[in-house]
Amino acid sequence: MTKKNYDFKNVKLVALDLDGTLLDDHLDVSQRTKETIRNLVNRGIFVAFVSGRMLKAAELVSSILELRIPIVAYNGAKVFIPEKEEIFCKKIPLPEALKVIKYGEERDLYVKVYIDDILYIKEPDKKSLAFSKSRNINYKVVGKLSENIKEDVNMIVVYYKEDRNEVLDEKLKDINVTFTTSMSGSIEAIPKGISKDKGLMILAEHLNIKSENILAIGNGLNDLEMLSYAGIGIAMKNSEGSLLKEWDNISEYTNNEEGVYHILKQI
Repeated sequence: MTKKNYDFKNVKLVALDLDGTLLDDHLDVSQRTKETIRNLVNRGIFVAFVSGRMLKAAELVSSILELRIPIVAYNGAKVFIPEKEEIFCKKIPLPEALKVIKYGEERDLYVKVYIDDILYIKEPDKKSLAFSKSRNINYKVVGKLSENIKEDVNMIVVYYKEDRNEVLDEKLKDINVTFTTSMSGSIEAIPKGISKDKGLMILAEHLNIKSENILAIGNGLNDLEMLSYAGIGIAMKNSEGSLLKEWDNISEYTNNEEGVYHILKQI
């Protein structure tokens, strides 16, 4: 249950994860959630998306809201403000990216590579094509990724064939990247030292907002640092079990029950 003694009146910035948080399982946002967010923006309260999505896929959601708002993409590796465009971007150096890619290929795992808002895939499988269509993102089919990725990378996602319960393979620990996860059975490689809270911190400093004036809402283990950084951090009722083990401030409603709306209406 969400605590009732939160001082929502001091919130100046709302940081929202997207998938499993703001978005329901049909990747949609309810009408009154949209209206509540627009009302907050009209009142001078900043609303930002802090997501593992690429920038273009996150912008698709802002278009649903009919708003142009700040976005922290790639789990903190890119920060975008509409008026000033990109204010921060860090990538995985190619040599380290190739180590992650080869790790997946050697184990016959499904690997996705993101570079500058383009999804790179080995072959045009149904899973990749459906994913690209649902998020309105461009993709390139390049064959064996380790042989055809030639530049630094924003993010790599590796999908396992079983749930590893967030246990990181020892073979990955010597690769100079940060690993996180937004859903069970997968890992996300992002630049070393990057996390959602780091991206949110850069945005907050740019907006001259202190952490105690931030409300953050998320549902995955990759949201944990962000929830900890914010003055108010709330995990969704439908959060991944790995996050629920670490965080006890839980919403009363799931993403399919307008959980974000029920929180934001208190501001």
